[in-house]
Amino acid sequence: MRVFHSRFRTIAAVAVLGALAWPGAAKADPRLTEQQSVGPNGGNGTLASNYRGASADGTRVFFQTTESLVAADTDNSMDVYERSNGTTTLLSTGPNGGNGAFNAIFLAASKDGSRVFIRTAEKLVAADTDNAQDIYQVSNGTTTLISIGPNGGNGADNVVFDRITPDGASVFFDTFESLVAGDTDSNRDIYQRTGGTTTEISVGPTGGNGAFDATFNGISDDGSKVFFSTDEPLTSDDFDLRQDVYQRAGGTTTHLSIGPAGGNGNADFDYDAFYAGNSADGSKVWIKTDEALTFDDTDTFDDVYEVSGGGITRISSGPSGGNGDFGAYFDFASQDGSRVFIDTIESLVPADTDSSYDIYEISGGQTTLISTGPNGGNGTDFAAFRGATPDGSHIYFETYEQLTPDDTDANQDVYDRSGGTTTLVSTGPAGGNGDVPASFEGSSDDGSRVFFGTAESLVTADADGMPDVYERSAGVTTLVSTGPASVSAELPVTYDSASADGSRVFFETAEPLVATDTDIAQDVYSASAVSSYARPKGASPFRASLVPAYQPCTAPNRTHGAPLAYSSCNPPVQASSFITVGTPDANGKSASSSGSVKFLAVVGNPSTPANEADARIQVSITDVRRRSDLSDYAGELQLVPTLRMTDKLSGSVPVDPATLLDIDFPVTVPCTPTADLGLGASCSVATTANSVLPGTIIESKRTIVQLAQVRVYDGGADGLAATPGNTLFEVQGLFVP
Repeated sequence: MRVFHSRFRTIAAVAVLGALAWPGAAKADPRLTEQQSVGPNGGNGTLASNYRGASADGTRVFFQTTESLVAADTDNSMDVYERSNGTTTLLSTGPNGGNGAFNAIFLAASKDGSRVFIRTAEKLVAADTDNAQDIYQVSNGTTTLISIGPNGGNGADNVVFDRITPDGASVFFDTFESLVAGDTDSNRDIYQRTGGTTTEISVGPTGGNGAFDATFNGISDDGSKVFFSTDEPLTSDDFDLRQDVYQRAGGTTTHLSIGPAGGNGNADFDYDAFYAGNSADGSKVWIKTDEALTFDDTDTFDDVYEVSGGGITRISSGPSGGNGDFGAYFDFASQDGSRVFIDTIESLVPADTDSSYDIYEISGGQTTLISTGPNGGNGTDFAAFRGATPDGSHIYFETYEQLTPDDTDANQDVYDRSGGTTTLVSTGPAGGNGDVPASFEGSSDDGSRVFFGTAESLVTADADGMPDVYERSAGVTTLVSTGPASVSAELPVTYDSASADGSRVFFETAEPLVATDTDIAQDVYSASAVSSYARPKGASPFRASLVPAYQPCTAPNRTHGAPLAYSSCNPPVQASSFITVGTPDANGKSASSSGSVKFLAVVGNPSTPANEADARIQVSITDVRRRSDLSDYAGELQLVPTLRMTDKLSGSVPVDPATLLDIDFPVTVPCTPTADLGLGASCSVATTANSVLPGTIIESKRTIVQLAQVRVYDGGADGLAATPGNTLFEVQGLFVP
């Protein structure tokens, strides 16, 4: 006789036991349109809503409106809301306010959306005693005053928000108010707030308190490097009164807009230096100035310089030019700074023979013309940089010039330049060459999805003459700004943003696109690509037999018979310390025990509002006895299956499928002594997943449940499943007589 049960729980679950699937609704459309600017108390008034931001994955959306969408909002002023997973939350509130006659403005959110920053003149916390605009952080239900310091924060000066780090841990702002003891002037200074500490940034060894304002420019992603501009000389190597670019890092201020050929201007010229950009880590900074900072710059027009590794290099040049009577302007740099894009009228490479603005890439010391294509690039029409992917692999620009054979109109189109190839983006099966301009709007981080706007109908589903939002992906054009209730009204659509992967697009329109939107005021919508995942047609019921659990063999003293000639332990030791089953081999009782567990899918009815989908759980084990005296066991058992669930109950409802972290799902099983003296207790339960934990199974979410090895524990010395000290009693397995 042999008893088998797996020692490898997860492997057994997937490879042996398979998965139990609870079916749901039919497959959704490619994109699902949802109204975001709605709440339990409103969303259909005559008041407009304005999109303000979203988390990088698009699961958290932030917007403003004067309409009261939740019961806690009792004022008529502008408030900031978050919409996430079908729930609307009022953010512009605090322990001391939130319903006064003050508007609240969304400023920014951390990349994951967990930290939101707003500006308002209302006092939301006790520490705010002024009537000026202040910056607040709202996170996990807690409102914190940010624009404050040890020496101030409640003066009559407003605060201007500048930037946050992607994680929201550091906030940068500027104000005329002195927030620290070292700030003794009444001019605008830049501050950083991190971990409850406020630090002045716009200061240096030779200045910082003069009659000069400082202007925030940028930061590294971790906030360790801050870039700003000021006319005030803050270091000894700056002795002009023109605008210069500075870096503040580790308590040290460095003058960046200086080079071996200049950096301190000239009385005869109005030389100012302007910050243009920086790499994500702040190791590279780009500056635009008409002053010659290096000796290879011999013109008096704007050039772009790169500051890196303690040196400065002019990058707005090429084999055919760079010192003509033309300015060059910074457009974009990849996050790592390896690719920089500029635009200029000057021809920097031989292939550029026109006198219009063109876009160039500077990378690895090479200058490459970007705004070109197989059919053009040297016409009289300029090219305008409009966007890029973070790594700079895709560059998007607009031009009237026909750069590819499929562009036959003379109006503005959107192009994608990637890998040396130029592709027309603003086209579709029903149009793309009409006398209607198209504008770039955004793209996914990897460039696989590009979004643009045009009033031209590019697909047959677009029957109006108003601007719409389109997506171009894998050569296919899709109308994004539509919905099941759309009637092609003559109402414009405004693109807002897209999630990092492009799966969610946010836009605003006054047209009702879903049945629940009954007003004609502007609302915030999302169009989400409906994710899919492999699932069986059916997988129910699932039944597993239960066998007594034995302790693993860790100190072998025997060898098992061939062909399983592996080490073994003799005698076998039952796992449970408190209960057993009747067996002639072990305790002289008749072998009357049998056990099983059964899971059965309950299909819901999506046409009704109730959640009727569920999973029945049935457990039955007979002849259960106390080990101490072999009497009937009158305590409790606990069924503990490990579940790995995949369903559409993650992120934005009802779009996102996701796989839940493996969890144990304990179910209490009561035991009842029997009247039969030759038979031990009977332990059984018939329940459902939602009875054990309400909301486990939700209708139409296409829930797949992978089951790891099913385990049953005893109730321990006190017989109670809920108390600690319980040991393994039975597991799923097979008994071969």
